[in-house]
Amino acid sequence: MSLPQIGRRSWLLLGLLFGIGLLNYLDRQTLSILKATLKGELSLTDTHYSWLLTAFMVPYVIFYILSGRLVDRFGTRICLSLFTAVWSIANILSGLAQNFGQLAASRALLGAAEPGAFPAITRVMMTWFPKERRAFAWSLLSPCMTAGAILAPPLVAIVTNYWNWHMAFIIPGVAGVVLAAAWWLSDRNPPTFPSEAEEVTAPPPPMKTILQDRRVWLLLAARAMTDPVWYFHLSWLPGYLQEKLGLSLKQLGWLGPIPSLLGSFAVVAAGWTADRYVRKGISPVRVRVGMFAVMAAIAPIGALTTFAPNVTVAIVMISLVAMVCQIWFFGQSMLVADIFPKNSAASIAGLLGAVGATGGLIINAIAGPIIERAGYVPVFVALACLHPLAAWMLWKARPRLASPVAATA
Repeated sequence: MSLPQIGRRSWLLLGLLFGIGLLNYLDRQTLSILKATLKGELSLTDTHYSWLLTAFMVPYVIFYILSGRLVDRFGTRICLSLFTAVWSIANILSGLAQNFGQLAASRALLGAAEPGAFPAITRVMMTWFPKERRAFAWSLLSPCMTAGAILAPPLVAIVTNYWNWHMAFIIPGVAGVVLAAAWWLSDRNPPTFPSEAEEVTAPPPPMKTILQDRRVWLLLAARAMTDPVWYFHLSWLPGYLQEKLGLSLKQLGWLGPIPSLLGSFAVVAAGWTADRYVRKGISPVRVRVGMFAVMAAIAPIGALTTFAPNVTVAIVMISLVAMVCQIWFFGQSMLVADIFPKNSAASIAGLLGAVGATGGLIINAIAGPIIERAGYVPVFVALACLHPLAAWMLWKARPRLASPVAATA
């Protein structure tokens, strides 16, 4: 049986999603990379930095839920164009900020717009790519999005050293406005796949119905446990490498991308391996959860990060944890596609993102005061336990996750 063909427009949109995902990660990383610089420029403490992260995370959590429903209701063309344009404008405003209050306000606007990208991407992939070939396209896209985290340290360092820290925010913001316009012009006339036509055109179910499905709650619990690890690495590791291990901004520009780069390669390898086992007839749910368990066994090494004798060993440990985080993030997106219909995918992705972001909000809000009083050790140790706990829970729940109908009783 021949596989469904993928049109040129689908690959064009995948390329645009590459750029949108790249900027999404780059724009949020800019603040963390410039943490040491901004502490001097704006007289900030670690507690102030926690407040900036909180200003981003509170609207991020709220709008994750709202954006998922908006995507299911109005589609990806208008929603993703709007989300990208708004967060790019917010990034420009961050570059124009002259004090803590202005910077906090612009980060709040960024937090309101950025989460919408992920429910929209889930819906785009399920609309423009047939299920028989979706995993391959998604495995390409997932590492591409983390390219923003890979490129952020050297780009921010180069722009800051050549011009100033303001331009490190403004230039990506302008690029984002251009990408938003390109998406608006390109996302039209999606293909129809006969076996999925009814699912695509069905209206989204009420949120109450979605929340009655116990499988949703299992995935929400796993996301709440694991996302704080990734949010902490995104927000605090650049500052840790500079302030505790003595890296300059220029050195961070070269060494900082390594964990995300290795994590991206790990995602591609994991996607290829998972598809291989699925083709052998093993349940996709069993494959994904097995992949989670294998990676969770590596996560505890993160507890040893602060005891690393030098920068090289620290980077190795951080890279291993980055692999764990990125494979879990990719795998959970695939689980949504494996388990739930298209007409609720963006809503469920929004719920998962909101719960994960809530965990990120909490860890970012409390990390500053804890680090100021007790150092990094208790934070790294606590985070190292989360992936193993989540993997154990999902492994026990495999039969329920693989059930073809919601378990509401």
